[in-house]
Amino acid sequence: MMKKLFSYCIIIAVLTSCAPSQKALDAKEDALFNKWLNYSKARLIQTWGQPDSIVTDGKGGEILIYKEGVDYKSVMNGKYTGAQFSVRKQMYVNADSTIYYWKAWRRK
Repeated sequence: MMKKLFSYCIIIAVLTSCAPSQKALDAKEDALFNKWLNYSKARLIQTWGQPDSIVTDGKGGEILIYKEGVDYKSVMNGKYTGAQFSVRKQMYVNADSTIYYWKAWRRK
């Protein structure tokens, strides 16, 4: 029995040590969005589709807002049991229709 428990502890330790850190996930997301800098608004819309809303950036450009559905952590017996997050992405486009900044986050 003690051997089994020890084996399970080792397996759990190995699995959790292999999981990507939040810092690594943030870096991956940053790289993904940074690739869009200096691309055109038309190309973004062609790739992502129409934004959910567009507002002014106060500098003669626009902010394209994309909202994704709720991301649930886990589903058990047809019921959502984990934390719920909504994802929001904002792409800032200047007066020349070029992406110059982005912001993305998850909200509980």
